[in-house]
Amino acid sequence: MSLAGIVTHNDQYLLGALERTRPPRHHGKLSTKNRVRMLYISVLFGFSAFSVALINMILKRLDFSPLPLTATIVNYLSAVKLYSQNSRAGGSPMDGPDEPPRAAIRRRMIRVMIDVAKAGYERWYILAHSLGTIVAWNGLMEIQQALPNYLDRECWNALEGNRLRGIVRDPFDVDAMMPNRPVWVGPNEIINRDMLFEKFRGVLTYGSPLERFCALWSAMIPINKTEDPFQPGTEWINVYDPTDPVGTWLEDFNPKETPPPQAGRTTLTPHNFPCRASPILLLSHISYLNAPKGAPDDSNNYLVNQVAQWLVEGGSVVKKVAGAEPGNKTFWMPRGKTEHATRPLVACRRNWRVIQAGIAGLILTWLTVLSLEYVVFPFLKLVKGTIFMIVTASLAWLGIPDFKPKLLKILAYAPPIPSTFSQHLSAVSDCLRNHLPLWTWASNLVIDATDFLIKAVLLWIAMFLVVVVACLIHYRVSKRERDNLHVRFAPKKKHAEHEPGTLTPSSAP
Repeated sequence: MSLAGIVTHNDQYLLGALERTRPPRHHGKLSTKNRVRMLYISVLFGFSAFSVALINMILKRLDFSPLPLTATIVNYLSAVKLYSQNSRAGGSPMDGPDEPPRAAIRRRMIRVMIDVAKAGYERWYILAHSLGTIVAWNGLMEIQQALPNYLDRECWNALEGNRLRGIVRDPFDVDAMMPNRPVWVGPNEIINRDMLFEKFRGVLTYGSPLERFCALWSAMIPINKTEDPFQPGTEWINVYDPTDPVGTWLEDFNPKETPPPQAGRTTLTPHNFPCRASPILLLSHISYLNAPKGAPDDSNNYLVNQVAQWLVEGGSVVKKVAGAEPGNKTFWMPRGKTEHATRPLVACRRNWRVIQAGIAGLILTWLTVLSLEYVVFPFLKLVKGTIFMIVTASLAWLGIPDFKPKLLKILAYAPPIPSTFSQHLSAVSDCLRNHLPLWTWASNLVIDATDFLIKAVLLWIAMFLVVVVACLIHYRVSKRERDNLHVRFAPKKKHAEHEPGTLTPSSAP
């Protein structure tokens, strides 16, 4: 609920990252428009605590399944929180107790990449969805000096004599790395990225929040300055549905300003394709590989079928997808050469997402008003009465009975706000009924709508203030965390600057 107040984390604080990586374009640029969107979503999540969460609690007590999508939303948001935090409550895994949780997540990704490269496949690919695209990007862009740090002793020893292992002559500071350097890896040993990606032929990202991370936590997704260890023909296809609030067109990771790749190599360039995964908000984020309802002759162009052909037959999936004829009911939507040129072509889909977000806000507001009026406030009234009985009994036992009238007077000033407005609205309703006796149903409708509107406005104001306070707290906390990281690594950075020829390798912060 407080993410709108975050201090963007885009400063590289490790010298190795500065030497060997670069940030994406427009890194750390979180626009006011996006902060307002995040603020709106935060308010809706506040409403869900009194509506959706309450309904789910009742359903669970009655042994029914919770509302659909709620578990998915919670799982995705908790994963983002886990990956972005610098420390984990209760400590991190035993193989990296001083590391952020994302180091352990990257460790799994990189170990599998090395296992696949070592297995000698003819070709291999990476398919990444949602937050998995962040993990995949970290694995693809990790510097070769830090890659051995993710391997356990058994995995590292199994690479003995393999071309994946290499040695560099230039020294580097193994005490200033993240993740930490294991004792079984030599000080000058590396994983050769050219050998690692020799048989790698492509990556598919769908529903990717890379652009979101570029604005919020760009220091976590740096780009390796050696961007061309990939063989010719290696492709990066990015698929997104304009209805999906997470997936976007990837522009800041397009290597336009980098030098041309070396001979016999290529640089990963995202090829963006808008599609129609699902017209329903949020459901579109998890429906990319489903078979949506479309024209009968369009089934071969579904993403799941295109990917299957890509994996089995090889070749270029970009040419296959680009060759699909877009239409009003087909899976693939028309697109331009740039995001700016594509926006008008997918405007209806994007506008439909905004409309659904408004409808979701209206429904959550209505459910929250009902839950407050018929569940929360009656419960608080019962609690207030119980507390009053306990307090008065305690005062009487202590011999202070004269305090009872004062306590009644204090509690009388704390009635539920909705009931106060209901009394005024009832008076207005009686007035309308006296003047419009033939339109009783209309006056009741007007009164009910006005009653709901007043309660909704008060509810939005109250929740908005709560979110603003939470955002201010988050701003102070995130700023302090960022400053602490700079202070923590400042001595190592200064020490490295005074030793010519010494580099500090590291992974993404």
